[in-house]
Amino acid sequence: MRKPAKSELRLLVIFGAAVFLALNLFGVRAWMARKQSITSSIADTHTALEAAKSWMMTAESIKSAQGWMKEHPAPVMTGEGASTDLLNAVRAEAEKAGIKVVEETLLQASPGSEGSSALLQTKLSGPFAGVARFLFELQSPTAWRAVSKMTIRSDTEPPNVVMDMEIRQYYVPPTTGGDSTGS
Repeated sequence: MRKPAKSELRLLVIFGAAVFLALNLFGVRAWMARKQSITSSIADTHTALEAAKSWMMTAESIKSAQGWMKEHPAPVMTGEGASTDLLNAVRAEAEKAGIKVVEETLLQASPGSEGSSALLQTKLSGPFAGVARFLFELQSPTAWRAVSKMTIRSDTEPPNVVMDMEIRQYYVPPTTGGDSTGS
């Protein structure tokens, strides 16, 4: 075998260096892709951990509410029963507070994101102190009633006010198809 010439050796070294450089560049590219994938995975895991922490803190914060709800469950009623119960409660509380029911409209019972509820739109008139007493008594937490909209304005007689409001009566529909048991 003959001995390679200087130019052939130089060409062989340059070719070897080019192959070495190309292989190193492919290795660096693969390493950078892997590093990016790991960084992305760490970021996703960190986001998932933060979301999990948020859910765990929320769950901790509502434990007392869940306990209260187990002790005071929503009444089991039909939609009609809930509407009737709500109408009777509003009339009774208005009479006790010394205010007058000017008009009332029962709306269709509806299942919603916060549960099933009956809805009553009403207009009341009377002294402000009576209206305040009415609101306090009507919204007792164990009654599962809430005022969802309310407007109060002065009446033509100065100590009196006129109140337009929507009241919701939350309930749980019966599972066996029986009639309402009341609250």
